Amino acid sequence: MRSVTYLAIAAVLAPAPALLPSVTLAQGQSPTDACSREISYAVQDRYPQARGVKVTSSNVSDGRNEARVMGKGEFDDRNGGESKFSYGCTYNYRTGRTSNLDVSDLAPKSKDNSAAIAGLVLGAIVIGAIAASSKDKDRDRDDWNHHDVWSPADGVRCVSRERACYKNGRYSDKWTQRIFYR
Repeated sequence: MRSVTYLAIAAVLAPAPALLPSVTLAQGQSPTDACSREISYAVQDRYPQARGVKVTSSNVSDGRNEARVMGKGEFDDRNGGESKFSYGCTYNYRTGRTSNLDVSDLAPKSKDNSAAIAGLVLGAIVIGAIAASSKDKDRDRDDWNHHDVWSPADGVRCVSRERACYKNGRYSDKWTQRIFYR
């Protein structure tokens, strides 16, 4: 109990700039931790495809009441690539809040495009097969196989039984007209 009393007296008598960083660290939140967390949220808000945002380096410039944290980070996008970015953040020792969040210099890393190329080749094969099977544009409705479901493009699913196409789960008049009613 005595040590707590001495700490309380020391806290009252100590000058404010010397006290504030130690109080912040005692609460478990350093300027680097606070800015890293907020930058992570800012990157995910700005780039919804960002997955696994991580700060790779940081540099803290302490001031009297604030610290400016600057550094670099990276994230994985939903296409399998990685992107790098630079960031800046201001941390206020008194309030424990961040401000002036800045994300810039977004640069994608080079990635292996073999999956995209394979997808293009497969798409060309499917489109070629569709084109080869549709020699007569005035075909009768009874010629359709009522169990066929296929995808003429990414995110598009056509159902011959319904004579309708759906893009990303929603009915697409454009694709339905294009496929069934040319």
